[in-house]
Amino acid sequence: MPDFWIIGPIAWDLALYVEHIPATGNFVQATESVERPGGTGANVATALSHAGGCVHMVGYVGADAAGRNMTEALATAGVDVDYVHVLPGRTSSVVLLIEPDGERTIIGIHPDLLHTVTIPVAAVAPGDVVYFAAWHDAFVPAAQAMAAAGALVTGVPPGTIPAMKYLIGSKNDFTTIPGRTTAIVTEGAEGVTVHAEGRSDHFPALPTDAVDATGAGDAFAAGLLWEIGKGQSLVDGVQLGLAWAAAAVQAKSSMPARTQPRRPGSRDPKA
Repeated sequence: MPDFWIIGPIAWDLALYVEHIPATGNFVQATESVERPGGTGANVATALSHAGGCVHMVGYVGADAAGRNMTEALATAGVDVDYVHVLPGRTSSVVLLIEPDGERTIIGIHPDLLHTVTIPVAAVAPGDVVYFAAWHDAFVPAAQAMAAAGALVTGVPPGTIPAMKYLIGSKNDFTTIPGRTTAIVTEGAEGVTVHAEGRSDHFPALPTDAVDATGAGDAFAAGLLWEIGKGQSLVDGVQLGLAWAAAAVQAKSSMPARTQPRRPGSRDPKA
């Protein structure tokens, strides 16, 4: 099994459960509120580590209590935090407005400084799996160099560069479907559509009762990367990703539920 390198946000979330999103100028009372670990990069890293992977987190936290909490949460999950930089100021934070059907609206609070983080290109070995959970154009040289050295480089839109083997994102993230990269488009409760080599294949989501959609896309990405890292097919990756996403939406959490690798011979993996 290769090492996984996750480059992406580490955040401290404030989740507010509301009956509806208020119209401009209106008021809504939260029925529940909770602070919790999150961030798309941290979410994917945690899911892969829980499954048994060797995972390196590349990102940053602020020099504050939230940063210490996030670093501890990642380390406790078994994630290597040697490449998590501590920057002056505040840790990334978001407010989540979560409706009864589990859908969430996300509001960022602090400026994104991920593009200032140094990516440890030389530490990535041939065959390792690299996932950019967020994208800045400043990442292009590092992504190209790691791909040239033999790593499998994946990411999110708009990271459409020759080095990107797979591009994973929600249908709202894609402005166009790239022609030279395999695009894996998540569509919430509708499932996933894979666009590759001039054809499109749709995979339905697993039926589930959603209470909080936060982290579902991250759980899907982690399941996909897990199977790809094992040398399994893209179809296997999509199927495990859908299973992990279905488990994630059943919990009130920003981070995916504890994940399990696919059991030998299992056709319907459970998270």
